[in-house]
Amino acid sequence: MRNKKGPVVDSEEQVAANANPEEQLQASTGADPGGIDASMRACIRETMTEMTAHVTKAIDEKLAPVLDLLKKHGDQLLSHESRLAESERRIAALEDAVDPTTTRVATLETTVQHLTERIDDLENRGRRKNVRILGLPENVEGTNPTRFFERWLPEVLQIETKDGRIKLERAHRTLGQKPPPTQRPRPVLVRFHNYQDKQRVMNASWELGRKEEVVKHGDATVNFFQDLSAAVIRKRKGYDAVKKRLRLLGADYRQLYPALLKITFRGSSKVCNNPEEAVHYADSLGAPPLPGE
Repeated sequence: MRNKKGPVVDSEEQVAANANPEEQLQASTGADPGGIDASMRACIRETMTEMTAHVTKAIDEKLAPVLDLLKKHGDQLLSHESRLAESERRIAALEDAVDPTTTRVATLETTVQHLTERIDDLENRGRRKNVRILGLPENVEGTNPTRFFERWLPEVLQIETKDGRIKLERAHRTLGQKPPPTQRPRPVLVRFHNYQDKQRVMNASWELGRKEEVVKHGDATVNFFQDLSAAVIRKRKGYDAVKKRLRLLGADYRQLYPALLKITFRGSSKVCNNPEEAVHYADSLGAPPLPGE
């Protein structure tokens, strides 16, 4: 079989096809290759220079705002970094200064608390021989309250004395404007000459209360309380709710100094140191809840 062959290309045409563009241009125009090459290179360089200038200018115009913004943000970051470093330094210095101050404040708080308790204790010791009488109508003591209460107290509380009187140092109404008849009378403060006499009065008052008997002056009910500081009174008020529950239960209770509550029920007694302990004990005894709880 005969082999098929492609068209035969003249060797000169093949050489011309493989020549570079400059040679082709030279062949077609017959111009000097050296001169054409130099002019084209110059033209290309000029064109490239112009294009580069235009591109650079366009890029610069686009990047200029970005660069300005970056510079601005960079300056701000440097400023923030400097301020943060200064803040950290000052905070560290304050912490170093606060550490010993905190310890000192804690020590001072402990000292103040201790001194407050001591002052309160001294105040209550100064009131040990005082009794506060509530509910006694105004003016019944007359112009000489001390003499009136020296004989009235043993009489209404059924206390035996040698001559029918208890020696007092003084007796007076609490400071304040005299209230109208429709309002509660002012309390009376009585200071005994002997602490034992004061204690006899308080025991007699407590016994009457335990027997559900009351002291009367006319139609007014009179109550007797130990004269205490405001701080102790606030602590004792914390027992008010549990006292009401104990009364509903029928249990006996007695307030002990400074703010303790002794509860007696069916032959057993317990001294509670705080209202929470008293509530737990009342719950264990089955004390009913207050209405509305």
